[in-house]
Amino acid sequence: MNFQTFKHVNNIAGWLVFLFATLVYALTMEATASLWDCGEFIASVYKQQVVHPPGASMFLMIARIFNVLAFGKPELVALSLNFMSAICSGFAMMFLCWITTHMARKMLTESDTLSDIPTDKVVAIIGAGVIAGLAGTFLDSVWFSAVEGEVYSMSLMWTALVFWGIIKWENRADEPYGDRWLLFVALAIGTSIFVHWLNLLCIPAMTFVYYFKRYKPTYSGMFWAFVAGLGILGFILKFVITGLLDIASGMEIFMVNNLGLPFNSGLVLFLILFLGGFVYAVYYTAKTGRAALHNMLLGIMFILIGYSTITTAVIRSNSHPNIDMNSPRDLVSLASYLKREQYGSRPFLYGQYYTDEVVDVEETGIKYQRGEKQYDEVGKKIEYVYGGKKTLFPRLYDTSPQYKQDYERWLGHSGEPTFADNLKFFFNYQIGHMYMRYFMWNFAGRQNDEQGMGGRKEGNWISGISFIDSMRLGNQSDLPEHMKNMASRNAFYFLPLLLGLLGMVFQFTNNKRRAFVILLLFFFTGMAIIIQGNSPPLEPRERDYIFAGSFWAFSIWVGLGVIALYDIFEPKLKGKIAAFLSVGLALAVPAIMGFQGWDDHNRSNRFAARDFAANYLNSCAPNAIIFTQGDNDTYPLWYAQEVENIRRDVRVVNLSLLGVDWYINQLRRKVNDADPVPMSLDSMKIRGSRRDVVYFQENEQRAPKGQFFPLQDIIRFIADDKLSYIPQAEANYYPTKTISLKVNKDNALADNAVAPEDMGKIVDELRWTLNKNSLYKNDLMTLDIIAANNWKRPIYFAISVSPDSYLGMEKYFQLEGLAYRLMPIEVVPAIDPLTGKPDRVQKGRVNPDVMYDNLMNKFKFGNIDNKNVHVDADLRRMVFNFRGNYARLANALIERGDKQKAIQALDYCMAQMPDYAAPFNFYMYTLIESYYQAEAFEKANQLTDQISDQLVEELKYILKLPKREQEAYDQELQLNDYFIRRFAALAKQKGQTEFADKLEAKLKDLGL
Repeated sequence: MNFQTFKHVNNIAGWLVFLFATLVYALTMEATASLWDCGEFIASVYKQQVVHPPGASMFLMIARIFNVLAFGKPELVALSLNFMSAICSGFAMMFLCWITTHMARKMLTESDTLSDIPTDKVVAIIGAGVIAGLAGTFLDSVWFSAVEGEVYSMSLMWTALVFWGIIKWENRADEPYGDRWLLFVALAIGTSIFVHWLNLLCIPAMTFVYYFKRYKPTYSGMFWAFVAGLGILGFILKFVITGLLDIASGMEIFMVNNLGLPFNSGLVLFLILFLGGFVYAVYYTAKTGRAALHNMLLGIMFILIGYSTITTAVIRSNSHPNIDMNSPRDLVSLASYLKREQYGSRPFLYGQYYTDEVVDVEETGIKYQRGEKQYDEVGKKIEYVYGGKKTLFPRLYDTSPQYKQDYERWLGHSGEPTFADNLKFFFNYQIGHMYMRYFMWNFAGRQNDEQGMGGRKEGNWISGISFIDSMRLGNQSDLPEHMKNMASRNAFYFLPLLLGLLGMVFQFTNNKRRAFVILLLFFFTGMAIIIQGNSPPLEPRERDYIFAGSFWAFSIWVGLGVIALYDIFEPKLKGKIAAFLSVGLALAVPAIMGFQGWDDHNRSNRFAARDFAANYLNSCAPNAIIFTQGDNDTYPLWYAQEVENIRRDVRVVNLSLLGVDWYINQLRRKVNDADPVPMSLDSMKIRGSRRDVVYFQENEQRAPKGQFFPLQDIIRFIADDKLSYIPQAEANYYPTKTISLKVNKDNALADNAVAPEDMGKIVDELRWTLNKNSLYKNDLMTLDIIAANNWKRPIYFAISVSPDSYLGMEKYFQLEGLAYRLMPIEVVPAIDPLTGKPDRVQKGRVNPDVMYDNLMNKFKFGNIDNKNVHVDADLRRMVFNFRGNYARLANALIERGDKQKAIQALDYCMAQMPDYAAPFNFYMYTLIESYYQAEAFEKANQLTDQISDQLVEELKYILKLPKREQEAYDQELQLNDYFIRRFAALAKQKGQTEFADKLEAKLKDLGL
């Protein structure tokens, strides 16, 4: 086969891989928005808004084009973006196929130009590319991002495009104008910056492609090529992305503040100097024949062309969109936005241990904001100075109190950490748990989709080979059926890993240079992220998706495993037979990956994230304000309101953002159908660093003990610097923690939120004690909003908000769905029916009429009652909360005497959120208790029997393990035993003695 024919076949193979991968992703993509950042991105794409730092301007613009596929229907907008992700991942697999065939061809012939290629080699080469593309298609981490509207799928496509571009250059480097492919790569790098910065990690590997092509390799040359690759990466990250804007913003501040010139004078001068100097440099190098320098400048120019897309963030921010993260409206705020200053930094080469304490604060700069005539100083940039010993390569660095226990758990002791502990944490947690575990998910198998915390039950990798898995995770053959049959339990029997290792060894044996290039790509898109990112001991969720580029790179070696098999078989069999046999055997790898992964990656026909967001909003009365806190109780709500026009009258206030002035000021504007959020503190009082934190300092002259002081007065006191400012602390204070809030009964009762039987319980004022000795700005603003509102609008806290953020007001909460409403009725804690003591777990009271209407008539559950719809771990956790709310409703109805209605609510809950959606476990206790309280004994016994059988199966499994392995399940052993006994006690209390005896007998049979 001549080379042109081979090229034709190769192109067809790549496009077929693209079509196959895109079809797989299109068939399994989510029907609407997903959890986490997807809601923010989809809503921002739809209205071209501003996403969180450092922005994704290129992603937003390209994605907006795909909105055309929604045909004007808001409910199809998310689907159109999910389809875009499917296409982007399909392209990534196409490039993967072509890169692999390039590598394979270079191993089967030493010639760069082939006049004739034997058919058997063509089959092996094309087969290698196809196997790589198919294996890449079914990678767990890639598939996850390919079916939702987020940046990571497009980011992977850009990674593949950039690396494919350098491969094209390698093939054309000796042709006239071959270096234009380098300019293509530069443009691709530039445009990739504002998709995601992960794409830049290809640069060190691409540097070696250039070096091996242009120079005769030596060890010293390879060292300097490596340094050059890191230098280019650093140049783009520190100079192009942030450095240029730092220079421009510095000139802007100087010219406006020091010279009194108009705003944007510094920007104009910077553009004149930079562009003028750059154009002249390009002209001069061309005129003097300095080709290398000229090409380098052209490369920088093309990178800057791609980089220029960030200007759209400034343009859109100045139009005041509803989502305007960080409000980057000028040079100064844009520079802060790109440097992600709000997220802080982590030490890399030298720093503190987690046991160290802050001993000083070091000023590192000044924060500026645009004022009326100049850029005003609004605070100081600071870094904490820690006491105690410092260490090189600090991994145990985070001094946040919530991480101390997690560090100690990974270290296995609670003493002072040492450098050996530092390395232990690095290898065991950061490399082992946060990278290699994810790597094995993709190439060996995955235990389940629960977030792994280092234990044996959640989030580990498995192989499917029982004796190997049993050595790490305990006996796997006797696992309870519900654990064996989880959709997210995938076993690949090491086949992808073995084929990849075979391909890697074969390439290193036959073509060390290109194998080294792939190794660099694999390393920098994987472990290098871990080393630089310096993960804390606990993440909000699994982070495997950020390493998709690394797993994609390893798939090249999976494809090259075909060439290794061909090399093994070819001496013993005829060429064509060896080639077809190699491809046929290797085909088992993507086949098993696809069959095993389909059920848990199939999100088609699932609407849960959108419906759950609507449930939060529909829990609120008209024109309400709801405080949320995390990604999953905020971003899906933004999507529901901005795109699908669901409950646009409700104002969502995110507590995590409420501590920064730009977000507070955005709340002062009307958004959609929601009125501005009431506040008494004006923008100057909370500008920049002002009142970032206010401290409690008892002052009996201002606030005598034993009295409750009006919240409005406390806010006014904090706002008055003459009264509350402490110069030594450079902060304000508040003199009491005992607060009152007068009830405006006309406003509070306007929408019938109080049940008729509760009218006599209304108090004249709320009285509570603040639960903190200091208030961060978000706490202060929460109180200010409540005070300024004066009961005019309903105020809610989402049930997912941390209790710490309730600020001690939870005794005045009323549960109306997925949110607690602040009400003028003090809650008397419910009494636990078994212990007779107050129940401190359940918060708030329930208005059964309002909550019944919400839960029974307004709530939807995203089709999770369909057995073919996969419910992942994040959604399952939400389902557990929902079930608890139905139990709360049932108990309120029972207390009112309406047991039949309570049973209807419980039955509806069971039908909408069945066992196969989120497996029943001891969290179902509240539902069982409610069934018993409603005297639905048969249903209660049946549900109890089902759950206790499952708990017993788990106990049987644990008790069969050797004693040393049972320690890992000590918590499960205690909880399962406790809840079965509690079920029995509850049944006995309700007169179900025979059934209670049956439950107790189950434990006796186990010897417990």
